[in-house]
Amino acid sequence: MRHLRHTSGATNKSTFRRSIICLQKAFVSLSAFNSGDATKIQFIADLGVKSVRSQQKNWAWHVANEKSFTDKTSADDKIIGFEYQYYYFLDRILNLKSGQTVGLEVKDDVHTSLDADFNILVQLKHTVRNNSKGDPVALTELDSDLWKTIYNWSQVISDEAEGRKLPPQQLQFIEKTEFHLVSNKSESRQNEFLQTLDRFKAGEVDFNTLSNRLKYLEEKTADESIKGYIAAVRKLRVAVLEEFFRRIYIELELDDIIGRVKCSLLEKIIDEDKIETVFARLDSSIRTDNFIAVKRGESILISFDDFMKRYRRIFDDGRTKKLVFPRFTPELPDDIFAQRFIRRLLEIGDISESDEELAVDYTTYKLRISRYLQQWVQEGDLVSEEIDAFHEEVFVRWRNEFRVAFRGCSTPHQIIDAAMGLLITLRRDKFKLGDTELSTTLSNGELYYLSDAGQIGWHKDWSANEQ
Repeated sequence: MRHLRHTSGATNKSTFRRSIICLQKAFVSLSAFNSGDATKIQFIADLGVKSVRSQQKNWAWHVANEKSFTDKTSADDKIIGFEYQYYYFLDRILNLKSGQTVGLEVKDDVHTSLDADFNILVQLKHTVRNNSKGDPVALTELDSDLWKTIYNWSQVISDEAEGRKLPPQQLQFIEKTEFHLVSNKSESRQNEFLQTLDRFKAGEVDFNTLSNRLKYLEEKTADESIKGYIAAVRKLRVAVLEEFFRRIYIELELDDIIGRVKCSLLEKIIDEDKIETVFARLDSSIRTDNFIAVKRGESILISFDDFMKRYRRIFDDGRTKKLVFPRFTPELPDDIFAQRFIRRLLEIGDISESDEELAVDYTTYKLRISRYLQQWVQEGDLVSEEIDAFHEEVFVRWRNEFRVAFRGCSTPHQIIDAAMGLLITLRRDKFKLGDTELSTTLSNGELYYLSDAGQIGWHKDWSANEQ
C-alpha cells in the first residue's frame, strides 16, 4: 500500500440559517450540473472526426440513454466525490507549516504551495463501486481515472498560456512540482504500469522500459478516450516526460479520509475526548468561510498564517479544561407552545401565543444548555454528580426566591405581578458550573430546562396547574 504523508429577531435568524443551507445545497447542485455539462462537451469533442449527421445521431442516443448514465454517476456520487476532495483539503490544512499555503480547486483539486515556489498538485478520485469483497474496486492499468489525471497534468505542463510551450520551460515547471493522485480505490497486482513506474523511480529499470509500457497500453486499449489521453501524454519530449514521471506519486486505499483528519487533530495535541467537538467546529467554520469566498468570487486559499489567525481559538478551546460552548442550531419541537415551560410562562403573561419568535428563542436557550450538559459529560469535562449539583443549586436559588415572592399577595393581579418579579429576578442571575460562569442565555436556559422538567414554576399555584 502506498501511503504518503508530506510534512514539506429569531425568525430572522432562522430564515438566514435556512437561506444559507439552501445556498449551500444549490452550490453543490451547481457543481454537479457543471460536471454533467463537461461530460456532454467531452462527448461532442470525441465525435469531432465523424460527420455532423453521425454526431447528431450519437448525441440523440446519448440523450436517450442519459437516465442510465445518470444511474451510474448519480448526483450522490458527485457529492461524495466533492466531500472526499474537501476533507483531503482539510487534512492538508492541518498539516501546513510556516510559509505554506493550501488551495481548493485553484491549481488542481487540491494543491499545496511550499517554500521557494514549490507546488504539490493533487487529483482526488473517489469511487462508490465495490468489489465482491465489499472493498472499493481497484485502480486498473487502463483506468480512466489514472489516464485522465496524467493527461490533465501533461496539459498543465505544456500550457502555452502560462509560458510553457517549449521543453526548457516545461522542465523548469516540473522541477518545482510534484503530482499526486489520491484515491480510495484498491491496489491491484495486475496493474503492471504502476509496478513499472515504481521500479523506474527506484532506479531498477530505465525510462525506455516505462516508455515502452506507455506505447503498449496506447495500442492495447480499445477505449478511444483513454487512447487519446495516453497519446497526448506521449507527445511530451522524452526528457520532459521522464522528469514528469519521476514526480508522479500514487496513494491508494485512502478510504477513511475523515479518520485521517481526526488523526491529524490528535497530532495537534487535542484531547481525544474533544476531537469530535473540535472537528465539528473546524469543519463548520471552514465550510462557511469557503462558501463566502466562492460567493465573493475569490479563490479558496488558506495560508499557515491565515489558519492560525482564523481558527486558533478552536484549538485553544480543544486544549483547555474550561467548558467550551460550540455553536449549533437545535432542532425545534413541532409545537413550541405545547412545551410545559412555555405554558408556565403563558399563565403569568410573560409571553402570549402571538410571541412565536420569543418562544423560539426561549426554546433554543433551553435546548442548548441541555445539549451542552450532555456533551460535557460525554467528553469527560464534567461528571454526572457535578451536573446534579448544578441543577440543585439553581433549584435552591429558585426556591429561596419563590418562598418570599408571594407574601402579602391576596388578589390574582398581585400574584401575577409577584410571579413576574420572581421571573425577572432569576433571569438576571448568571449561574456557575464549576469554575465557569454561564452566559445569560444559558442561565435562562437552565431555568426553562428545570421548568420543563416540572421542578420549578412561576405562578403561586403552578404545581397545582400541573395536575
